[in-house]
Amino acid sequence: MKTLFFIFMTIISCKPSELETTESANVHTGEPEIVLEPVGVIPADDCQQIALGDKACNFRLTDQDGNTWDLYQHEGDVIVLDFSAVWCPPCQMAAEHTQDIQDTYTDVQMVTILIDGNTPGLEPTEEEINQWVTSHGITTAPILQGSREKMFDPAAIEGYSLGGFPTYLYIDKELKFYAGHTGFNDEYTRLKIEEGL
Repeated sequence: MKTLFFIFMTIISCKPSELETTESANVHTGEPEIVLEPVGVIPADDCQQIALGDKACNFRLTDQDGNTWDLYQHEGDVIVLDFSAVWCPPCQMAAEHTQDIQDTYTDVQMVTILIDGNTPGLEPTEEEINQWVTSHGITTAPILQGSREKMFDPAAIEGYSLGGFPTYLYIDKELKFYAGHTGFNDEYTRLKIEEGL
């Protein structure tokens, strides 16, 4: 049954080949600059791997209201990171459930990070983010403006390595990963949230 579920989740997610662009082939080329403004992933000694039980890499991004959202400021909360793209149909389907999940689990931070806008490989615009929020009825869950440059590292050394959209990563109250999957299933997402509470 678990194998069938994994196959189903893989089928309904946007495939890694859809993530590839000529610009994303070598995303991280040079020394990262650490500043105190929205910068994406903030490299640190504890972010050398992304595996279950590892501490999540901190990041700082802008939300739909223009505020800075910093992962490490939410220590003590269960956090669900949804890496999505505006152009991705499975991501759009998942977004229809975001606000309901946030309303059900008020002690959980349900956070969507839009990596791409309407065009694969291009960062989402403010207009695309606002349209996403409005069209999916999102009122309280943070929607963050990410990008491949700010968030991805295929080697998972100084960023997140994703196999497709949407990808969900679950972070416990100590900022450690406890689950993750590609694709969306409402019941399964709620089950994973319950495991972290």
